[in-house]
Amino acid sequence: MNNRMHQAMQLAEMLDGQTSPNPSVGCVITKHGRIIGFGAHRFAGGPHAEVEALRMAGEAARGADLYVTLEPCNHHGKTPPCTEAIIAAGIKRVFVATEDRHAIVAGQGIVRLRESGLTVEVGLLEDEAVRFYTPFWQSLKRKRPNVTVKVAQSLNGIVTTGEQRWITSVAARAAGRELRATHDAILVGSETVLIDDPALTSRSETGAEPIRVVVDRRGRLTETAQVFRDGLNPTYWLTEQPRVSDQSNVTVLVGTYATPNQILDTLYDQGIHSLLIEGGPTIQSAFLEADLVDRLEIYQAPSVLQGTTGLTSTIEIEDRFDLTDVAQIGQDVHLGYTRKGDGSCSQD
Repeated sequence: MNNRMHQAMQLAEMLDGQTSPNPSVGCVITKHGRIIGFGAHRFAGGPHAEVEALRMAGEAARGADLYVTLEPCNHHGKTPPCTEAIIAAGIKRVFVATEDRHAIVAGQGIVRLRESGLTVEVGLLEDEAVRFYTPFWQSLKRKRPNVTVKVAQSLNGIVTTGEQRWITSVAARAAGRELRATHDAILVGSETVLIDDPALTSRSETGAEPIRVVVDRRGRLTETAQVFRDGLNPTYWLTEQPRVSDQSNVTVLVGTYATPNQILDTLYDQGIHSLLIEGGPTIQSAFLEADLVDRLEIYQAPSVLQGTTGLTSTIEIEDRFDLTDVAQIGQDVHLGYTRKGDGSCSQD
């Protein structure tokens, strides 16, 4: 059983970052020990994972077991309730990794299935599922995007030298791009755009690309910047200076962006639930000082350099974050920190 739920979790993880404003969900259907159907929620407004798996299983679903990473929905959103599809297909047993903490679901899907005579077991690989869905649940609870800060630095904390563009290795940079693919949006300040002119794309094998967000309060930038003129991923241009863009992929959001909270309020209103902040150090430090960072991803190269130091925040990392991941990537070291207490509501 654990193996089947693990396969469902893998499906959900593969599409992480592609289903916003919904969470990614995976589903596997088995009968007589064989997989007869599987699916994942591939994009918002599309069929949910359970429906995808049921379509593959067809008539063979009658009397089968269904494994799903998140409690099936029991409400009408952009799609009909998954509970009704499961009942109509004649599924006999349902294994749910974790209940959905979204108030619109919150156990109702499980109750509906049990009332219809299905056997429902909850908690298979629950810890893994809770870790996976906690960032989404926290976003709904806090009414703001879940925020990750990514830093690439030398051993002595240098993030830019003025001489070499890259500090970390090719392998570490590839890992950073994969990180982009799991977030709804990636944010940088105007200084980063002026200095580096980045594309801010993930080049992910799954095709997942984040919305690009540029904070340009004083209106320093022009549409010659790559994020505005390349015609690729959608770009949100946050500025306090009224302007109009000629680019179809660029949305100008004029407002007040003096604080990180104001930035997050705007992005949450745009349906963004997860945000990766890559630069520069000033804007990253502002979010840390405001206690609005939920995860730190630090990639550290084995070098000592001269140049500009990174985070200027005076907080003690260990007071606010737990070290949850340590890994070697090429010659670099990756350190992942998660906000304390964040191990602790979904599809619509």
